[in-house]
Amino acid sequence: MILTNNNSSSFKQLSLLLFFLLFSFAVLAQKPKLLAGPVVGSVTATSAKVWIGYTGKGKNALLLIDTADKKIHYPISESHITNAKGEVALTMLFENLQPGHYYHILIEIDGWGKQLKYGFQTLLDEPVKDFNFLLGSCLLLQTDILRIAYPGFKHFILNRMRQKNSDFMLWTGDNVYMLWKDHSSYDNMFKRYMKMRKQYKKLTRFLAHQPNVAGWDDHDFGPNDAGSDWHLKDSSLKVFKGFWPNTYPDNPSLYGNYFKYSYYDADFFMADNRYFRGTPGDTTAPFLGETQMLWLKQQLLASEAAFKFIVIGTQVISEMGFGEKYVDYSRERRDLLDFIAQNNIKGVLFLTGDMHFTELCKKEWNGYPMYDYSCSPLTAPALPVRLAGLNKNPLRVDGTKKQGHNFGRISISGEKGNRLCTIETFKRNGKRKWIYSINQNELSVK
Repeated sequence: MILTNNNSSSFKQLSLLLFFLLFSFAVLAQKPKLLAGPVVGSVTATSAKVWIGYTGKGKNALLLIDTADKKIHYPISESHITNAKGEVALTMLFENLQPGHYYHILIEIDGWGKQLKYGFQTLLDEPVKDFNFLLGSCLLLQTDILRIAYPGFKHFILNRMRQKNSDFMLWTGDNVYMLWKDHSSYDNMFKRYMKMRKQYKKLTRFLAHQPNVAGWDDHDFGPNDAGSDWHLKDSSLKVFKGFWPNTYPDNPSLYGNYFKYSYYDADFFMADNRYFRGTPGDTTAPFLGETQMLWLKQQLLASEAAFKFIVIGTQVISEMGFGEKYVDYSRERRDLLDFIAQNNIKGVLFLTGDMHFTELCKKEWNGYPMYDYSCSPLTAPALPVRLAGLNKNPLRVDGTKKQGHNFGRISISGEKGNRLCTIETFKRNGKRKWIYSINQNELSVK
């Protein structure tokens, strides 16, 4: 073919246009972009952790602005994980904050802009103060066409929870559902977490509205009812820690998903019921495992908190035969409950989830009244309690059964030495279903 001058000129122009477009796409591909966040993690009187998800390279910043003295705070350290696409889950630690101050979160990403609409308040420098927190489990938020069914409109529960304006949120497990291929690889797990936080604006607003403390259960961990023999447990642990800005112990020997969080005169012992769990059906098998159990016992003995909440994805006190229960690992369960009673460790309550309905159970154990508040589901399918044979539980406190989607709130109030733990369960519409109070002085051997 013979090119004329006009054809040659047009060809050059087209070539230049194609080059420009390809160059522009390459630049855009590298340009930083905020994907999700912020998520406010554990907050103390002088420190805080904040999480964001982003992609691309270039100038970016995550800062805190003290609304009282207008001082800018820079992170002292960061940790992050990435996937094959170059997406980053970033957690930054801020220290030397002022007690009782409100801090705006400033996110600046090239090509995206600034954000100042979210923030948090640090704790006051006081040993005892009235406070409250939300809790719940089993948050099923599909990110494909199935989202029409789950959650559908069910995720509006997050708006009702946000309207309670609680001091923090305690996630007790199944905070994400990794289904089918989601748990088949590290990258797929990463993708599931990031897509969920990208697609659901109500979740974004809730996670940024108050501090969040999170434990896990089987669906955050991997396949249904998975335990220590799951071959990708290290990948799921890495992803969970990369997406939840909890405060984990620095000791590398304490491997697994367990840690302690303190809020005024309450301690929260976030237990890992998956990573070390042995084979179901063997009553002598480990559930928390030897190392974690030793850590928990030492922490309980050292704690001077009025209330000591042991948070675990699986019910501890109930002995009904449906679903997973700690009683199925009876030797280790007996060891823990005996330890609490024999040492008269005052103020212990269990907070659990998983069961897709809510109840408060109570059992006298060697003179110690053991309580277990199990709260679920947030959006996952509710369990037909009667069909499951769970309509009547001899250990259930009368009037505390709640079927359907719900969430809980626990308030700690009163004078030092006479503190009150008030448990409330709310329906999906935010209306209270039931309320029950426990005095700290009740939680000991009589």
